[in-house]
Parts: sequence; structure tokens; C-alpha cells
Amino acid sequence: MRGEFVDVGGVRLYCYAFGQRGAGHPIVLIHGCFTSSRLWQDVLPRLPKGHRVLVLDLLGHGRSDPPGAASMTVAGHTQRVATLLDIMGLREAILVGHGMGAAIAARVAHTQPERVSQLMLVNPALLTNVPRDAYLTRRIQRVAALVPLWKRLSPTWMASALHAALLPCFAHRDVGARSLDVYLKPFMLRQGRDAACAQLTALAASRYDSVDTLAPNAIRCETYLVVGSTDPFLRDARLRRLRDALQDATLRDLGVHVLPGVAHVAPEEAPDRLGTLVGELLAR
Repeated sequence: MRGEFVDVGGVRLYCYAFGQRGAGHPIVLIHGCFTSSRLWQDVLPRLPKGHRVLVLDLLGHGRSDPPGAASMTVAGHTQRVATLLDIMGLREAILVGHGMGAAIAARVAHTQPERVSQLMLVNPALLTNVPRDAYLTRRIQRVAALVPLWKRLSPTWMASALHAALLPCFAHRDVGARSLDVYLKPFMLRQGRDAACAQLTALAASRYDSVDTLAPNAIRCETYLVVGSTDPFLRDARLRRLRDALQDATLRDLGVHVLPGVAHVAPEEAPDRLGTLVGELLAR
């Protein structure tokens, strides 16, 4: 797999293609906060054959450019992803998003319904229409509250704080610790620290980006909600509220799948099951 950098509104996004062109719609995989396209490495070989797959790094993540003055909110990321799809010639695609990437995918489905054939929201974060609903874990809220401090300290301090805050997102902490070492490596440089601070600051604004997305009948395509049974972002009460909001927002019956023994990072913890679910979604 050989990737490329694509200029999108003055910043470069890194992306690469997997699989072969076939009769099916392309599949686009969108990661979430503080991960990268590496998140999908075990899912890719398990996806249905006959589909071109596009994998990307969001701005400020992975190999993509630092954000500079560009917006890091869900709305900002969504606009760039939609532009990237235009540049890559993907008129209609299946969107699979994880975490914040799920909120991005849902927003594309709402604002440009003609280009999304099916939608899979995996461990979604920042997707709520309840004004006072918790949208971040307390650990991540504490890290976000200290952004003015992180900007004055060595990047390794903030990377260490993010590592500790994100570790509970994994069901198996030893595996999670190794994965986070890789995901957070770009944030240990000065530009990476600034990108992480911009993303943390944008999270507060992003919680309001989904209000219209979850309006009644806002999503027209077939939609699956996939969550881990121990996801710290989606405890029982919040999962029920999100499921009900998504059911109201979709024109069709919402498919809900809970993965036992999985926390927030389902693409790493249950790649086989996730690949199977993508196949089931396509068959509906």
C-alpha cells in the first residue's frame, strides 16, 4: 500500500487505497481523536472483497499536516473529508467512522446524503443531542482543561497525560499501552503538541455540531451503530439515549450491535467481528 498527500484547502491530508475496484461502492474509513489510519490495519483484510477502500489521516493526526489555523471541530474535519472525497472521485461511498470519526461520518451523511450509501458508527463520540450529556470521560476533560499549561511545557508532558487518559479506552491495558505509544508519537514534537492542544480545545465546540445531525429523519441511509460493552464513553444510560436519538434521526431501522468484552477501540479489539458487520450492512 502506497499512500499519498492530498492538498485540501491549503493543508495536506495523508491517505491510501486498499483492495481492488469492484462492483460495490467504495468504503471510507475515518479514525477518531488521537489515533490515525493505523487503527484500521487489522480490519482492512477482513472487509468484503470487491470494494475499493480509502483510509485517511485526519488533519493534525498521523502523517497529515499540523492544523495551523484550520478548524479541528467535527464540522471542520467533515468539510475536509468531503472535499477529499471529491478530489478522489468518490461520488458515493460507504462511510465507517470510529469515535470522533463516527460523528464526522454522520455529519457527512446528514449534509450530503447523496454521497453516502451506508453508514457505520463505531464507538461514536461527540454524537449527542442532549445538551448536558457527558461527551468526554472525566480524565480527558481534565487534560483538556489544562491546555494553557501544556502549551508552556515540553510536548512529552501532554503526551504522557493523554496516554494515561486514553488507556481506559482499551479493554486490555497492555495492548492499549503499546498502541498509544504509536498513536501519540507525532504529538511528542512541538507541532504535534500544538495540534493536540487545538484538537482538545475543539472538542468542546464539537459537542454542538451533532444537533442538526440527530434531528428527526436527518440520516437517510442504512445505518449501523456498533459499540463495545465496556466503552467508557457509552455507559448504559448514555448508550440508551444515543440509540434512541439515532433511531429518530434515521429514516430506516437502526441496526444496533454490542460487542462483548470490547471497550472503545473496537477496530483493534474486534477486527473480525467488525469486518463481518460491514459485510452484513452491505447485504441489507
